[in-house]
Amino acid sequence: MFGPRSDITGARLCNERLSAFMPVDSTAVPTPANALERGLADLWSRTVGPMTTAARRAFRGTIEDMTGSWVWELCNAAENRIPDPVDYIEMRRKTFGADLTMSLCRLSLRRTVPPEAYRSRPVQAMQNSAADYAALINDLYSYQKEIEFEGEIHNAVLVVQDFFDCGLTEALGIVADLMTSRMREFERVVSTELPEMFDQLDLDSDTRATLTGYAQELKHWLAGILIWHRQCHRYEEAELCRPVGRWTSLPTRPTGLGTSAARIPASARLRTPAAVPRTGPRLRCPCSGCARVSPGGCPVRAVDALGLVVPSNPQPTADCGRWRR
Repeated sequence: MFGPRSDITGARLCNERLSAFMPVDSTAVPTPANALERGLADLWSRTVGPMTTAARRAFRGTIEDMTGSWVWELCNAAENRIPDPVDYIEMRRKTFGADLTMSLCRLSLRRTVPPEAYRSRPVQAMQNSAADYAALINDLYSYQKEIEFEGEIHNAVLVVQDFFDCGLTEALGIVADLMTSRMREFERVVSTELPEMFDQLDLDSDTRATLTGYAQELKHWLAGILIWHRQCHRYEEAELCRPVGRWTSLPTRPTGLGTSAARIPASARLRTPAAVPRTGPRLRCPCSGCARVSPGGCPVRAVDALGLVVPSNPQPTADCGRWRR
C-alpha cells in the first residue's frame, strides 16, 4: 500500500493507529477507518479472550514489533539503504513475524510454564535460532523473485553481497554456513541446554513435558516452512515470467454531482496488461531438469550443492528443491 509511493508518513500514521485496536485491559476500540483496522479489531477480540492481561500485552508487543519492522524496511527502501548483516538478522526475526507465530503456538501450551522459563537463555536461544533459520529459508527461495523482479533490498543474500563486496556464489556460501550454524545451535540447545535449564529451575514433570513439546512444535514449524517453499509455485520461473499488468483506476470512487464518469464499469477503463520488463544478465541453472533462470543461476540449487544441514522432513518433489542433510 505504502511501498510504491514511498509514503513513510502514511505508513507510520497507519501503524500508530493499529495499537488502539488491540486493547489490553478493555474491549473498547475506536471506529475503524478502513478494512485493515476493522479486520484487526475482529481478529484481536476473537484471539485474546482466554489470555491474561500480561499475555495480551506481550502478544500485542509481537504484532507492534512486526508492523514497526515493516516501516523500517520502507524507510530503507526509500533511501536505497541496504542494512548490514547484524541489523538485518535482528530485524528479520520481526519482519518475518517469527515472534508472532511463536506466540500463537504458545497459546496451546499449558499455563503451568513460569514466565522465567520463557525468558531463560536456552528458550530464547532456541527461539532465535529457529526464527533465523526459517527466515533465511525464505530469503534463499525468494532471491530471484525479490532481487530480479521486484528490486527488493531486504534479502540476506543481497545483504551479504553488499557488506562483503562479494559475488553471488560467495554470498550463498556465507548464508548457507549461517543457516547450518543456526540449525546446529537449535539442535544443541534442545538436546543439552534445555534439560539443564529444567534442573536449574527445578521444573516439575508437566512443565518439562510442555517445554519439550514446544521444542517439537518448533521443529514441525521449520519443516512446514521448508515444505511450503518447495511445493508452492510462487518462486518458480514460469510464475515469475507470467505477464503482470498495471491497471489504471481512480484510487477512490467519488460521489455527487458531476462524478458519474467515475462510475463507468471497470472493464471499460482497464488497459491491456503489459509484460513485466526483465533486467540483469540471464544464466540458466546448471542442475538437471531445472528451468530456473536468474542473474547468478539457481540460488536454491547452489545451496543444495553446499550440503546445507536441514531438519528431518519428507523427500522433495521438485528437482530444484532437493536439500540434503
